[in-house]
Amino acid sequence: MKRRRTIALAIFICFAAVFWMTRQATLVTDAPVAAYYIENAYHDTASVNVVTAIYLNYRYYDTIFEALMLLFSIIGVIYMSVHEGSEHDE
Repeated sequence: MKRRRTIALAIFICFAAVFWMTRQATLVTDAPVAAYYIENAYHDTASVNVVTAIYLNYRYYDTIFEALMLLFSIIGVIYMSVHEGSEHDE
């Protein structure tokens, strides 16, 4: 039971830290960046659709790591639900 409380506390602290960091960040909307994407998306990526160029070419690693974080979250939830009530709870 103590182990579950420690894990829950760690998850809560991580959530609170991320929430605090996002509240501290300021939203930067640079028009030159948007203009660059619109003007050079086809030249840089050979993609006709600007959204596809941004999502799959400019932000490729971000997309991959988001998918990995989702996968690890699912694995963690499955692990915790399978080991509920076992000897690992002590």
